[in-house]
Amino acid sequence: MNFLRREETLLMKKFPSIDLGRCTECKGCIEIAPTVFCYNPSTGMMEVIEQEEYPEDLVNEAIKNCPEDCISWEVGEYPTSKPA
Repeated sequence: MNFLRREETLLMKKFPSIDLGRCTECKGCIEIAPTVFCYNPSTGMMEVIEQEEYPEDLVNEAIKNCPEDCISWEVGEYPTSKPA
């Protein structure tokens, strides 16, 4: 049997973030960017839908219109794997 070895690398990614301590669950971000934000009824919290890339114009509009100013862009590392 031949197994492929995978190497994990870290890539930088720009993604929207919600400060849940400030968020009042007004759902305005969902109205503006329903492909980016959602409400999770199980946790009672707003969430960012994981994507490869985020539509910058929609996220910026959600940031601009958030009444609690709790949405922002973050840049961070995320792991990916590829055959070695």
